Amino acid sequence: MTMVYGVLSAVIASILWSINPSVIKRYGYGVSSIALNGLRALMAALFLLIPIILYGFRVELVLIGLLYILGSAIIGPGIGDVLYIKSIRSIGAGKSVVIGYTYVFIAQILAAIFLGEELGISLIIGTLLAMLGIYLVYRGEDNSDLCWRKILISLMPAIAWGVGSIVNKYALMYTDPLSLGFIRVIVLSFILLLPMYNSIPRSISSKRILFTAVVTGGLGYGIGMPLFLYAVDVIGVSVTVLATTLTPVLGRLFSILIAGEKIEPKGLLGTILVILGIIIGIGLST
Repeated sequence: MTMVYGVLSAVIASILWSINPSVIKRYGYGVSSIALNGLRALMAALFLLIPIILYGFRVELVLIGLLYILGSAIIGPGIGDVLYIKSIRSIGAGKSVVIGYTYVFIAQILAAIFLGEELGISLIIGTLLAMLGIYLVYRGEDNSDLCWRKILISLMPAIAWGVGSIVNKYALMYTDPLSLGFIRVIVLSFILLLPMYNSIPRSISSKRILFTAVVTGGLGYGIGMPLFLYAVDVIGVSVTVLATTLTPVLGRLFSILIAGEKIEPKGLLGTILVILGIIIGIGLST
């Protein structure tokens, strides 16, 4: 049952994250990427405060553990998500989420090297199918505005998320998923909002920006991130990141419904391949 709960947690996190790019694209303009991500973290901290009070807070006060926890906050949701917001604003929600989720390959390779996770044949096949599906979704739209510079910018979040996934696993040796999720957003709030304190009152006064922070921060960071961390803790990095390949597919759907972007029928085949890849990679690995 632990495997089932882990996969289910990763899938729910993936669904919550798939909403973020479109909401940020449509409602999150007019504030810097750093300030917006700081507000998202602040909203998540408020979301997580009650669960922390109810279930408690656990952290081993060991220097190496604290360094991993700090790195977990800075690398993935800090550097990675700030660059992700920049990418969304530069090339659009759908393209950013598709390119960014190549982090799956990076995370799985690093997990095999540093964590000793086994990349079985079913997991490799499933991941390749899922990434092929993501590529088809990406190709099923107009990419005429893309240049190498924009693609490289959009790949930077993938690198940060891939490295961050491994750091998360190490950090969880010294704390639990809920506590780690809470610490991460507290750290992010201070690091990102303190330098931007002059723009905070104006940002909060905007209902549009506040709505963006509540939805993408409260749901994505406050609920999705602890679920993702729980999955990493119980089923490992490689299987967890494969489950999150649902995010680009659902992200393309929401980019149509929320951000008004367009997609061609080729994306349907890509969606089917992603789902098939997840079934093969996770189903045969259990």
